[in-house]
Amino acid sequence: MCGISGQISWRGSDCTEPVKSMIRHLCHRGPDDSGVWKSSDNYCTLGHVRLSIIDLSPLGHQPMLDPLTGNAIVFNGEIYNFQELRAQCEKQGDHFLSQSDTEVILALYRRYGIDCLNHLRGMFAFALWDSKSQHLFLARDRIGKKPLNYSLSRDSLVFASELDALVHHPEVDALMDLEALDLYLQLQYIPAPWTIYRGIRKLPPAHYAIFSREGIKVSQYWDVDYTAKVSLTEQEALDGLEETLRDAVRLRMISDVPLGALLSGGVDSSVIVAIMAGLSKEPVKTFSIGFEEESLNELPYAAMVANRYATTHCPEVVSGDVAPLLDTIVRHYGEPYADSSAIPSFLVCRTARQHVTVAMNGDGGDELLGGYPRYSLTSQSIALGSMLGNFHSPARLAEMVVGLEKVTSFWGRVRRKWLLRVAHPEIQSLIMYAAFWNEKERAELLGRDIIASSLMSSWRTDWLDQARHAADNPIDRMLWIDNRTYLPGDLLVKMDIASMHCGLETRSPLLDHKVIEYCASLPVNLKVNNRHGKYLLKKLAERYLPRELIYRPKMGFGIPLASWLRGPLQLLVKDILTDSEAMAPLRQDVTRRTLVEFMEQGIDHSSRIWALLMFGLWHRYYKALK
Repeated sequence: MCGISGQISWRGSDCTEPVKSMIRHLCHRGPDDSGVWKSSDNYCTLGHVRLSIIDLSPLGHQPMLDPLTGNAIVFNGEIYNFQELRAQCEKQGDHFLSQSDTEVILALYRRYGIDCLNHLRGMFAFALWDSKSQHLFLARDRIGKKPLNYSLSRDSLVFASELDALVHHPEVDALMDLEALDLYLQLQYIPAPWTIYRGIRKLPPAHYAIFSREGIKVSQYWDVDYTAKVSLTEQEALDGLEETLRDAVRLRMISDVPLGALLSGGVDSSVIVAIMAGLSKEPVKTFSIGFEEESLNELPYAAMVANRYATTHCPEVVSGDVAPLLDTIVRHYGEPYADSSAIPSFLVCRTARQHVTVAMNGDGGDELLGGYPRYSLTSQSIALGSMLGNFHSPARLAEMVVGLEKVTSFWGRVRRKWLLRVAHPEIQSLIMYAAFWNEKERAELLGRDIIASSLMSSWRTDWLDQARHAADNPIDRMLWIDNRTYLPGDLLVKMDIASMHCGLETRSPLLDHKVIEYCASLPVNLKVNNRHGKYLLKKLAERYLPRELIYRPKMGFGIPLASWLRGPLQLLVKDILTDSEAMAPLRQDVTRRTLVEFMEQGIDHSSRIWALLMFGLWHRYYKALK
C-alpha cells in the first residue's frame, strides 16, 4: 500500500521538484520508503512513497523499471493472485528480481498490454510509462478501493493518490467547481469523475486512461452482468458463497507484516473474522470502536465474536472530544466529505495501526446482497417492479425523485409509497439522499436556480438508465447503482483515507470481484427473501455465529452526531458556520438560520450542520493554501 504521483510534460521540462513536493504530501501513505524517477527525455516523472507489505527488501523499491522495455511504474495497492500470475509468467520464460506484485504487473503489461488488467485480482491504482509508445497508462481497480486523481493542461498531466497533493502543484487549476459543490450538498460526497476543484478529476473505478500527445482517453474495462443468473439450490448457492469468500479471505491473508481485522460486531466483519480464525494458526488480532450511547454501541457484539473465536481483542470507547481530529480529516480528504462515520473509522484504524500493518474489514456486504432497509421488498413488489420497471423513462424517473423528496399530502404519500415500494423501487438508491437538501433547498443555499438544468438531474438520469440495461429487477438495479455510487464514492473513500492517514492497509474480502460476480449471478430470492435482505450471507453466518447477533436490528457505524454538535463541538460549529469567508459561496442567511433552528429550536438539522461544518473547515484550509 502506497502513495503515487507524477507528471507527464511534453515540454520536456524537469518536473522533479513538483513531483517531490507531491510525495511529501503523501508520506503518511508510505512511511517506509520513497523515490522519484524521470525519463531521459524529461517527458515523464514518477514519484512514490511505500508502505512495505510484500517483499520488504529494497528490491521492492518504486518507481520500478522493466529492464527489458524501459517501462516504469508506480503502484498503490495489492494484487492478491500475484503468486499465481508470477508462476504463469515464469513458465513462459520471464525472470523476476524481486518477490513483489509490482514487478508482476510490469511483466503482464509487457506480454498483454492494457489487457493485463483482466488478469489482476486485487485493489490497485497505478501509472505505467510506456517508453516505446510514449504514453502514460493509468488504471484503477474494479471496485474503486484505491484512489487516482489527475489534472490536465494543454501539454501536461499531473496525477496523485490524494487531492491535497495535487492542489499543492503549481500548474493545477484548483478553483472551486460550483457544480461539484451542488453534488456535495445533495450526496454529502462528490462522486467520480468530479472533485471540488475545477481542474482535477477522479479516474472512475473499473476504468483506465491513456495519456499521449493526442490527449487523454478514458475507457471502462469491467462491469458486472446481473442478468446472467445461475440455477442452484439454496444449499448449493450457500456452499458456493462460502467457498468463494473463503478463497478471497485466504488470498488476503498473504502478508509479510502483522495482520489483523476491524471487527464492528455486525454480520459482515464477524463472518470475515470467523473465516480468518479458521485459516490462521495464531489468534486473530481484532479491533473495535464503540460509544457511551447504548443505541450506537456495538462493542458487546464485537466482544461476543472475539470470545467465540479467541481473538486478541482491542476495544476502544470514543468520546465527543474529536475537534482536533477534524483538521486532519479535512486535509486528507482534500475536499468536502460529510459522512460522519469517518471519525470512528479514523480512530479504529489508528488503534489497529499500533499493533498491525494490515487489517481485514467487512466492507461490501450490504452492496453484495441488499442489506439496507430500502431492499426490504416483498416478493410481490419485486415481481411488479420487474414488470413495471421500464414504464417510465430514466429522465422521467429522475424528475420523480425531485418530486418525491418532500411530500406532505395524503395522496402524495400514497403515490410515493406506490413508486418506491412497487413500481420503481430502484429509485430509492437515489432518493436516499433527500435527508440532506433537496433541489429547492439547495437553490436557496447556493443563491441560484439549479432546478431547471442541474448536474444532479443528469447524474440521476444516467445511473437509472445504465441500471435499467444492467439488470431486469429492482433489487439488482439498486445493487448495481449502489455499487457504482454510494460504495466507491462514499464508503471506500472513507476507509482508504481513514486507514492510509496512519499507514494501515485495509483489505475487503467481500469486495473481491469474483465474490461480487458470484453474488450478482444469484437469483433475487437468495438476496432478499420475505423482506429480509442479505439472506444468503446471513444463512452463511449461521454456520459461524449465534442467531441473536445475526438477526438483531442493523446499527450502522454512526456517531451521536446531534449531541456532539450541540455539546463538545458547539463552539467550533458556531465559529465555522458564522464565518462568511469559510462558508462562501453559500448564503449566510440560510446557513445561520439553519444553525439557529438546530441550536435554539431543537430542529434536527444534524446532518446538514455536519455537512456545512465539513465544507467550512475544508474551505478555510483551502483558502489558507492560496
